[in-house]
Amino acid sequence: MYRDLPDFDTLVTLHKEQPEELERIRTELTDAILENTTGESRRRLQGLQFRINMELRKARTPEARVIKISSMMHEAFAELNHVLHHPVKTNGANTNREARIIPFSQPRDRSKDH
Repeated sequence: MYRDLPDFDTLVTLHKEQPEELERIRTELTDAILENTTGESRRRLQGLQFRINMELRKARTPEARVIKISSMMHEAFAELNHVLHHPVKTNGANTNREARIIPFSQPRDRSKDH
C-alpha cells in the first residue's frame, strides 16, 4: 500500500532507532512506484532497483551504503551530461551522409482515360 514519505526528522529517528522500519518504508515506496509504471520503463526501473539492492546488500555500513548510492547517482549524471553535450559522438550518428529524397509521384487522373 502506498504511503507518503515521513518528514526528515522522522526519517533520521527511524534510521537511528528502527532501521528495519526505515527499510520497510523504502521498499514499500519503491514497490508503489514500480506498480504504477508499465512497459519498458517498468523493466528498466526494476533492473535499476535490482542493481541498487545488490549494492546496498554488499555495503557493510550505513555510510558505505550512502557513498555507493551517491557514487551510482554521480556516474549516471556524468553519463547524462556527456550525452547532452556530445550527442553526435555518443549515438554514433554519421552527419556527413546525405539523404536521397524520393519525391512522391502525382496520382494519375483516371477520369481522362475514358
